[in-house]
Amino acid sequence: MEQLTFGTCVKRSWISTWQAFVEMPGLVLGVFVVITCTSLLSASFHPAPSGADFDPATAAGHAFARLALSILQIVVCGCLTIKVTRFVLLGEGTQPLVPLGGKPLGRHLLFTLGVGVGTVVITIAAAMLAHGAQSEKLALIVVPVLLVYLFILVRLSLIYPAVALGSRLTLHTAWQDSRGHFWTIAGMGFIAYLPLLVIWIAALLVGGRTLLAALLQGSVVANVVQAFVSTIFLVLSAAVMAWVYRRYANGLLENAAL
Repeated sequence: MEQLTFGTCVKRSWISTWQAFVEMPGLVLGVFVVITCTSLLSASFHPAPSGADFDPATAAGHAFARLALSILQIVVCGCLTIKVTRFVLLGEGTQPLVPLGGKPLGRHLLFTLGVGVGTVVITIAAAMLAHGAQSEKLALIVVPVLLVYLFILVRLSLIYPAVALGSRLTLHTAWQDSRGHFWTIAGMGFIAYLPLLVIWIAALLVGGRTLLAALLQGSVVANVVQAFVSTIFLVLSAAVMAWVYRRYANGLLENAAL
């Protein structure tokens, strides 16, 4: 736990993001290429147009292919997140590509899976409630649940840099280290991401429908732009969480396999 100000963490997050691009260009470029290719391949397995003959075997094959590509993308993104985190906190370069025998990556993916399952459960529950409730009542139920879920995710977010350093999935310790720091952690993320979010929102306002249609149709340019933004976001997110970890991690430091 270091004595760092809010502004220092945000500024150093931006600096660390730039340094990660400069010091590990091959890794960042490789992840960008993988995201681009998997997105284009996934878009190619689009559903059959309305009126066309439906083939269950083909549909199942396409669904399996999209799932496999999504898993590959998640694994590659996890690798980049861990490497950037270790670069910021330890000064570690590209090698080893999979640190500590892959344990950090496995724990990272396991926690990400848990977050994904929670999101799916909440989405399904909201969809089920939508059939039997008015929009006003639905909002009164869903919005508080989403806010609580967001609160939990922010409080547990220290687990990502912790597992990157070799810590186990000590959720209780991450919860304790982030006690009383929810607004600061959320604020750091918001301010650090703000320039990227402003650019992305402006792009969506100008050509949101065109961009969405291009992505769905497998446009190369649209998918390259999306992959580029996603890669920047991944590196920035890892850098932000690394500096948040440096400021607030206490009990988690004891579990890190440095």
